[in-house]
Amino acid sequence: MTSFRNFDPVAPISDETIARYAGQVPAEVAETWRRYGAGVVGADGFFRLVDPARAAEMLDGVLGFPEGATVLFTTALGDLIAHVNGLFLVVKARWGAIDVIEGLSFDELVARIEDPAQRQSAWEWEPYPAARDRDGVPGFEECFGFVPLLALGGPNTADHLQLGGLWEHLALIVRLAGVPQVRRTIAFDSDQADASGAAGQAGAGASAASTAPVDVVRLVQVGRELFAKLTQNPSLNVIELPDGLGVCLVHAARGGGKIYVAPDESVLFVGSAVDYEAGLGAFRDGVRTPREKFELNGGTR
Repeated sequence: MTSFRNFDPVAPISDETIARYAGQVPAEVAETWRRYGAGVVGADGFFRLVDPARAAEMLDGVLGFPEGATVLFTTALGDLIAHVNGLFLVVKARWGAIDVIEGLSFDELVARIEDPAQRQSAWEWEPYPAARDRDGVPGFEECFGFVPLLALGGPNTADHLQLGGLWEHLALIVRLAGVPQVRRTIAFDSDQADASGAAGQAGAGASAASTAPVDVVRLVQVGRELFAKLTQNPSLNVIELPDGLGVCLVHAARGGGKIYVAPDESVLFVGSAVDYEAGLGAFRDGVRTPREKFELNGGTR
């Protein structure tokens, strides 16, 4: 039986709702809904177990979840954790990303949720603690949102977090920045996130399956080092490329860009005006940017 070390109940989840969604989730989830209802998980206020019917109602027309997806948790930064086809999808709309969790039971997921060591490596909760200390824990259907949005160049700092409605903020992000795309698979054993590609199984918007092993950590580091020559403190999203082509690092900000990194560490830089698919096509065709073109302070590329 699933147990939370700390749980602050907010409202029961109706028998009708549990019966409606029980066939889409592991048995432990339905039992947890019956036992706990909806409420805040943990003493720090970051995770919330939600009513799946309420979440489905508020997200209708906002996020294009795969059929059968069921929202289980939200976070104080407006993230969602949903279950579908044996996978857990972690929708981090603030980053425009969907991270995938595979091979975990619901009880194992709860253990990771309650593990303080996973707060940053898996859930990317910074700078939530500073905002919480300043303004308190958000209400159950509230969250801290970045103003301006991270996707529009907003800094990833507590000074730019403001309290607001959870569902309204998610709708705003999607309207202004687009639907989140699959980014990576979370690997808890190493306390790091990799991009080993569960997108095909998730069916959640982008194919990240590769045909050959790729040293994602190494390639990401190459891309980060190059971005460091172009701009200060870039906010980077990581996408594993299909067919073992490597990775793409996206600087989601006005005037940002993308760096595609191949397994041989050759790279292609494209500006923000070039969309992901166009850049991928050029990269697949062998177009590359010489390393000497990467200069400090956004020099000639």
